[in-house]
Amino acid sequence: MSHRMNNQAITLGANDLGLPMLIHLSRVRAQAARRITWHAHEGFELLFLLGGATAYEFAGGNTLELHGGHFLVIPPRVVHRGHQNMRSPSTLCGLAFRAEDPAEWRGTAFSAPDVASLRDDLTAAGLREHAFSPALRWLIPRLTEIVARNPTPAADPAAALVLRSWVSVVLAEARTTLGRPRSAPKAFVAAAIEYLGRNLDQPVSMADLVRHVGFGRARLFDLFKAETGLTPHDYLQRLRVEKAGRLLRETNLPVTEIALTAGFNSVQYFSTVFARYSGLAPSVFRKAADPPAAPAAPINTSKPSPRPAAKPNPTR
Repeated sequence: MSHRMNNQAITLGANDLGLPMLIHLSRVRAQAARRITWHAHEGFELLFLLGGATAYEFAGGNTLELHGGHFLVIPPRVVHRGHQNMRSPSTLCGLAFRAEDPAEWRGTAFSAPDVASLRDDLTAAGLREHAFSPALRWLIPRLTEIVARNPTPAADPAAALVLRSWVSVVLAEARTTLGRPRSAPKAFVAAAIEYLGRNLDQPVSMADLVRHVGFGRARLFDLFKAETGLTPHDYLQRLRVEKAGRLLRETNLPVTEIALTAGFNSVQYFSTVFARYSGLAPSVFRKAADPPAAPAAPINTSKPSPRPAAKPNPTR
């Protein structure tokens, strides 16, 4: 059987949905950091982030941060991993597929010219963050709900049909979204972010932030999350963890002093939060050796021959 499940993820493959071009369709809901090491896929991968924020590193040294309400296109055979081998707590939908052989797309709404256009558009949009369109904001959460309700669609032809249809709709809508200019952060969100960054070592209350920005609490939370994918509290925690990580790597300051400098009021709380976002205790993070260098460039970029449907890649 080609599907995989654990307490964080459900992954479906080509045989589950009856889609030869599919590499995997995944739904991931992680409350803590998860290890994602160097890997690549033979086809395109679209990562739709519903909530949270996380970063990916690519062969050659580039890093890209992905925020909730945005998606990332990773072209075929591009080597990548979670930032420092970890993906931050987040909720996402991953869709990986081949787009070389139109015959593999039978059973979808895509004709051969559609597949060629999709391949060209995805190639041009690769390794950039793209904001969800209003339609994707509605489609992606429902697709993940359908996957969660139907973890074994190969045994249920009706469920497989529904999922095949949703995959086609999501890909068609993602294609129309590509290339749209990303809207600049709204002034009040930028002001809130600047205030949080300036007060990392201070006890910041949400009431203080509301007063500084000048918006009502509910309105601020809604718009802040729509822009960043995080609540102000989560955003502040991540900023503090990032600052603590820099101090752990670059200084010999005691962990207690780093915790206080980064805005945590106790070492115990700092250790809990740091491990949740980084996957490591502060002391282990400091002692850990630098991870092995990535390949200098993506693996073989020559155009591959059409291949039969493969099982889902075990890591994303």
